[in-house]
Amino acid sequence: MNKAFFIALLILCSCKGKENNRETVAIDTLKETHKTKDSINIKVDAHYFWEAVTDDKSNELIMKRIQPISADSLTADNLIKHINSRYDHIRLQLVKISNDTVFVKIRNSNFLTQQMGSTGADMYMTEATYNLSELNNIGYVNFDFKEGDHASPGTYSRTDFTNIKFSSH
Repeated sequence: MNKAFFIALLILCSCKGKENNRETVAIDTLKETHKTKDSINIKVDAHYFWEAVTDDKSNELIMKRIQPISADSLTADNLIKHINSRYDHIRLQLVKISNDTVFVKIRNSNFLTQQMGSTGADMYMTEATYNLSELNNIGYVNFDFKEGDHASPGTYSRTDFTNIKFSSH
């Protein structure tokens, strides 16, 4: 049985139960061990595409795993294609990968920086950073684009997005 499928199944099963009695397992796939409410250690070594959404009630940004990534699809080009398919007006381009950093460029950043608003820009930057840092040994994403009102270029990691909640489903 596929190891990633088994881990995903195990995680899903651990999330069953009454809503008010369960502890949400916040899973950030940086190859860490996480504890569930039953103190079961789960070694997370699967990779996922991530989606940023806002919670209707709290208006907080939530990261959701939307689809597992197979090992043979885990490339910068594939991740960028996925990101670009979700955001038609923003074209992310791979510049290079160096050490633990992916370098990307957005030639026309007007939609990102001026037209999406702060929440939309935050969602995009978070989603792009989470998805590109799914690559093995990558912890940072360096964005090169013209700064605007709602987004700034620079180097980001998952830790730069500290007010994010995680969905375990």
